[in-house]
Amino acid sequence: MELMYLDESGDDGHGEGASRFFVLTSVRIQADDWAHWEKRIGRLRAELEVAINLPSHRELHTRAILLRKGPFAGLQQDILDIPQLTRAIGRLAEEGPIEIRTVVIDKRGEAQPLRAALLAQMVNQSGVHLAISDRGRVPRMRQLIRTAEASGKLPNPPIERLLEIESKDSALVQIADFFATAGYLRACFEAGIPVHARIDRDEAMALIMETEGANRTYCLVRPEGTA
Repeated sequence: MELMYLDESGDDGHGEGASRFFVLTSVRIQADDWAHWEKRIGRLRAELEVAINLPSHRELHTRAILLRKGPFAGLQQDILDIPQLTRAIGRLAEEGPIEIRTVVIDKRGEAQPLRAALLAQMVNQSGVHLAISDRGRVPRMRQLIRTAEASGKLPNPPIERLLEIESKDSALVQIADFFATAGYLRACFEAGIPVHARIDRDEAMALIMETEGANRTYCLVRPEGTA
């Protein structure tokens, strides 16, 4: 059975101040490999604590790390080596067996970006699978899955449609958060859209470099007729 861990970046609204892009990343592993990945990510976190002073007991929340917010507020650029962190996570993805898919929705002309991203992640699934996401959009996502299932657009929905977990309790959701943030930054940089002024350009580029590679795909979905 496949486990699919989901996390997003950007917002799925259309009002004033809404983001141009909405990103949904899935991290996919086989259920039999779950214990391996929990231990492997735990070892990586311990190694990074020694190497770059990234606290292993804190949630790996990538945007907060880039902004030096919350528990990362005291970690200066010369102490917390973000490029080393991104390379380490990239190497982790290369090890396999794992699959990381990042779907970016350009919201111009897309009325339901959350639905579009969710279907892009799930529509071609085969076999028995389980989808897991952090809290926030789960009730809406479940309803979207039910609607797509009823209309025939999603013939093979996940078991229980979508399960919820606190991101702080799931190392794999935190990895999904890393790649979702990287995908959002890539979409913004390629479109020439400014990101948060406190995000260092070199650190952002280090994340962007990891959006594609072994076991990783990045897909930007644009409205028809746009470049």
